[in-house]
Amino acid sequence: MKDVAQQPAVLVAEADAIVAMDLSDALEGAGYRVIGPFATAAEALLSLEREAPSVAVVDLVLKEGPSDALIARLRQCRLPFLVHSGLERDDPAARDVRDEPWLRKPALPWDVVALLDALTLDEPAIDQPALDEPALAAAGSAPAHEGAVHAPPTHVEPVGRAPAGDAPTAPVRRLRAARGRNPLVRKLEGFAALSEADEALLERISAPSRIVPSQTDLAREGDAPQGVFLILEGIACRHKVRATGTRQITAYLVPGDLCDLDVALLDAMDHSITTLSACRVVLIPPRTVVEVMENHPRIARALRMTTLVDEATLREWLVNVGCRSALERLAHLFCELRIRLQVVGLAEDDSYDLPLTQLDLADTTGLSNVHLNRTLQELRRSGLIEFRGKRVRILDLPRLRALAEFKPNYLHLGERAAA
Repeated sequence: MKDVAQQPAVLVAEADAIVAMDLSDALEGAGYRVIGPFATAAEALLSLEREAPSVAVVDLVLKEGPSDALIARLRQCRLPFLVHSGLERDDPAARDVRDEPWLRKPALPWDVVALLDALTLDEPAIDQPALDEPALAAAGSAPAHEGAVHAPPTHVEPVGRAPAGDAPTAPVRRLRAARGRNPLVRKLEGFAALSEADEALLERISAPSRIVPSQTDLAREGDAPQGVFLILEGIACRHKVRATGTRQITAYLVPGDLCDLDVALLDAMDHSITTLSACRVVLIPPRTVVEVMENHPRIARALRMTTLVDEATLREWLVNVGCRSALERLAHLFCELRIRLQVVGLAEDDSYDLPLTQLDLADTTGLSNVHLNRTLQELRRSGLIEFRGKRVRILDLPRLRALAEFKPNYLHLGERAAA
């Protein structure tokens, strides 16, 4: 267990006792030490005199009234904070904090954790252009049962970074380690011999990134496409939602993946793209894509290969839903994700982070939630996989591959898929 002195400390100022308790539980589970929670600004200010936190979560309206004095003190101390409020951003009471990292209350606790992790990253801030307003929107809670309608999300603002206080949490350490090499570069270099200039260009394209919470619509069906999204961290999906509210996930987008290279040719999106976990994303303007494809042949070849692989993967997923048993579907999916994440340096020792819910897996494999749960239990009892939190470990890869009849040739990775 991490020593208390090494834990990043977060001050929580929240008027609602239930929300405060849920937030505290989630933050402590993520490795933070919670200072508070405090229901009044006076209590929080008194605490600040005794101890400076690494970061803070502040409700705009506390028990005694507005939290203006607390926010002013946090700014004076140069302490980063996240606004967690039931007010709308355009509310007059929010005028002075509209440009701060913001989540509409009640936000999912793990979304709060993800944005606090971003605020405590010890990287220099990057001047980054904001994504087009219609392009991003954050959803409320994910559906808790099958057939639930997937609620339309609302706008999410970019998250700034501040110097770190205490040690980062374990999820942040894993993300930093993965950031050793750009996942887009790692993926594309398997399809073409990239020069140093090519890699430098890809790094520049990937630089203006931002973090968005889970259940954020990057693109909605029917909307005009804004550009090409690149996933640098986290996991997103392509999906369709019926009028009944039921959803079919048709693709996972993992770090290094681009969302529809030629999407600018469309007048309107024919599917939605949504984050399934907190993600770091980049919106690449269509003109940048055109310039790269016309003037950088090695990158262009690699990008065309990724499009072919996306199409091949969709065909394999159709086979999965149409021809394989429930056990085989999940086994195949776990084998595929292992290789795709391994290519970008995010899988090791046959284990990888899988921040998905059972509902996500059910909507991917065409199973009911109950059937999905039973199938996962059978895979565990068979000694094929185990879950520890949000991390999956494959215990017997040869048996799992045999069960799924998994052949990675559709990923076109050559020797990289042999491991």
